[in-house]
Amino acid sequence: MNADEQSEWITRHIPHRVRAAIARLPMENSLLRVKASIDPERRTDREEVYWRCATDSIWEGRLVATRWLIEFVGIKRNDDGKAAECKKKRGSKDVRIDDLDGGKLFDLSSPHAQLLADVWKGCSQASSHATNEYNHPAVSDQKELPDALTMILNHLQDTIYNQVGEKVSDCVLMSKD
Repeated sequence: MNADEQSEWITRHIPHRVRAAIARLPMENSLLRVKASIDPERRTDREEVYWRCATDSIWEGRLVATRWLIEFVGIKRNDDGKAAECKKKRGSKDVRIDDLDGGKLFDLSSPHAQLLADVWKGCSQASSHATNEYNHPAVSDQKELPDALTMILNHLQDTIYNQVGEKVSDCVLMSKD
């Protein structure tokens, strides 16, 4: 990946997924130090229904973006329920963190890898494909998702963002590209 492509990933593609993942989550204890939540005044039933549609959309987008970020740092859950490397398909145009300068896959021996793997599985079953099983790993917006996203943000900062002298928070918390 050339320097221009890497810059595009650092400033556009990754921050886009992070913003989608953090909307309306308590992220005050992360590198972002924000509570990304806005609750508009809803005066009518119609406005309440519209807001419900918007928050349902935010929830679904969050799960997909979180799964994308977990795969980007190289984690998934195997059939035995353990954290495993999310490998690129041969011949695909897939991109992972190790395609960027300074990028390292998340350490599978880290105690945090299992949480990421479980959240990956929970996001997959809760949103990415329909299942008839409801006992998937928890993906609570108060615990698992903020914790997983904090781990990912720290990993991104410690690897590819430090490599280019940027702060992930500066790239994410921009009002426009």
